[in-house]
Amino acid sequence: MITILSRRHAALVFQHLRTDRGLTRRDVAARLFLTAKTVGDRERQIRTIIPDEAIDHAHVLGFDLALVPQRHAGARPTGTGWPA
Repeated sequence: MITILSRRHAALVFQHLRTDRGLTRRDVAARLFLTAKTVGDRERQIRTIIPDEAIDHAHVLGFDLALVPQRHAGARPTGTGWPA
């Protein structure tokens, strides 16, 4: 399980997962019917990923998105450490 803590963190996670799977931005873009520039803009946080896009992006990388209850309501989870 990967806990995403912020928009910046989401961009880093998607980039890490893409490279970990040996995919190029062009590979991901083709599967999402986007341009490689758009995928790059998401990874560099030039373009914010909205929830619908995050779901599609996760599916292309082999993941589902889920909502997980916080340990302490209103607090961000700590100690996930991946990727920072």
